[in-house]
Amino acid sequence: MRHKILLVDDDVRVVTALQRSLWKVYSIETAGGASEALEAISRNTYAVVVSDLKMPQMDGIELLQKVQQSCPDTVRILLTGYADLDSALAAVNQGNVFRFLTKPCSQELLTATLDAALAQYRLVTAEKELLQQTLMGTVAALVGVLSTVQPLALSRASRIAQCVRHLASELNVSGFWEIEIAAMLSQVGCISLKPEILKKYYAGEKLSETELAHVLSHALIGSGLIRRIPRLHSVARIIEGQYGSFIGISDLSPEEYAIALGAQVLRVAIDYDRLLGMGLAPGAAMAALRHTESQYNPEVLAALQRMESRTPEWRAAVEDRDSYFASLLQQVHSDPAPEAVSLAETD
Repeated sequence: MRHKILLVDDDVRVVTALQRSLWKVYSIETAGGASEALEAISRNTYAVVVSDLKMPQMDGIELLQKVQQSCPDTVRILLTGYADLDSALAAVNQGNVFRFLTKPCSQELLTATLDAALAQYRLVTAEKELLQQTLMGTVAALVGVLSTVQPLALSRASRIAQCVRHLASELNVSGFWEIEIAAMLSQVGCISLKPEILKKYYAGEKLSETELAHVLSHALIGSGLIRRIPRLHSVARIIEGQYGSFIGISDLSPEEYAIALGAQVLRVAIDYDRLLGMGLAPGAAMAALRHTESQYNPEVLAALQRMESRTPEWRAAVEDRDSYFASLLQQVHSDPAPEAVSLAETD
């Protein structure tokens, strides 16, 4: 499969001539200006975009800046006249373009530049694909270990992840794959626990102070494991905060806000699932959460209430865990000890 190249010039004769000279070697498409190019880019994936500098309404530098923002992997080339060398050099230095070519450009130089651009595109996309495969394989391996060592914890993590998926949708959280991955890996630290203690905790049975401290430490242990995986630093912090009380999320940076909200979504889902596992009916479980509502983000609690009243079927166990986990991984495209939850303190 040949990667597509988009040629952009408001002079139709130029792009037509270039297309005629290149079509046998490359997969070429043309656009008669910046707006037409942006429309084409919104519908298709291009490995390379070659744009003329001087165009009405939007010049080539501005166009390639927009291409960089929407399609960062696309390699960008600028065609310019000698009088515009300063602008072209500035575009290169700012990282907006891969190369610039002066007009008139020889066929040999143009093909050599396109070959280099395609090689750069293949390199970048291959590295991303390798990273994603490595990431997916690592996460899958951790889940596999959890399944072998603590199958009860994996079953719970699957239910929690389902709840988190619905909560994130209810809250209209964008790009919530990190929260969902955190939910699926939230119990990984349980590999350090004795199965009988974990079973007692899930069932709401009385635990000694030592046993309870050991159980709650799994969040920090799991976070430490996840921090070692590239691109999952935020996921690790969400896991670490799964037992933290709500202290407000105002005046936080966007990144810190996402982590704080993710931790609260995870905590609500975890506590609710545990209450259901202890044998409480959904209404009674919601009432128990409301009894200690100062511990939780009120928006997340309200979302759970709406979700539960409207779609109680989400509480069904995950029947096809492998299929669910595979779909979850497809979404992956970049300390103090946690506080004990009030539910645990009252055991």
